[in-house]
Amino acid sequence: MATTASLVYAGHNRLRYLITSTTTGADSVTITSTGAVSPDLKTDTLAGPLKNMANAFENGYGQLAAGALTQAKSRAIWLSDDPANLVTVNGAMPISAICQIVERDASLDPDVSVDANVDGGGHPTIVVNTNNQCTAYLDILGPNTIGA
Repeated sequence: MATTASLVYAGHNRLRYLITSTTTGADSVTITSTGAVSPDLKTDTLAGPLKNMANAFENGYGQLAAGALTQAKSRAIWLSDDPANLVTVNGAMPISAICQIVERDASLDPDVSVDANVDGGGHPTIVVNTNNQCTAYLDILGPNTIGA
């Protein structure tokens, strides 16, 4: 059994994945940003803020230089979690994403969470953890942007 993520919507400022878990125990699915087959942030995003975030490893983002990132830097980009002001430029933080889980099947009482991390090479990833059989949506949004 497994947990999967399937892209169901791609816009310039929003991605939506259908998360499906067929396990009754803890499981997870990782959305990469290496340009691999979907689900992958570089592959799935259109031109715009989310594409710029997906290319952080290659191009840098905000004050982050190109190259391997840390979990804290990935969280700053993908979860708007930047207490250390890692990506702040001249006192202003560039657009960072918000990830939210939207329950799809309330009858299964899902326990679903989302976090950002990096793979072994330092590419940012988004990890969705599940603890039950469920279906839910993961929305990745560029807040305060047209079409978000």
